[in-house]
Amino acid sequence: MNIRKSENLQLIKALNSAKLIGENKESYLSVRVYSLDNGSISAGFDTSEVSHNLIIAVSGFDENPDQNAFEIGPFINPKFVQWNELQKYKKGFEIEYGIFEKRERLRLEISLKELKIIK
Repeated sequence: MNIRKSENLQLIKALNSAKLIGENKESYLSVRVYSLDNGSISAGFDTSEVSHNLIIAVSGFDENPDQNAFEIGPFINPKFVQWNELQKYKKGFEIEYGIFEKRERLRLEISLKELKIIK
């Protein structure tokens, strides 16, 4: 049995700081949406507000499933809104983000191979 300290700083930050904000599991596709802060004053305001990137983890189901992770951002105060089923192996979802008076919505589509913005 081996114990080893990870030297992957990005992985260490993600595992210690990521917050699960959305999850959808079907018998053929699993999608998890995590919010990861970019550090103090990363939003560019005089306040200590931070921006966030989203990490979307996707996995198939079988003995050796296809898996991927995608990162998109930065966002100010991102919130998960809802899931939309597009096709069996594609999920859609919406994220709301921005400052209080100017919230915007972004629609995204995820599959095992790609993440894309839906116009």
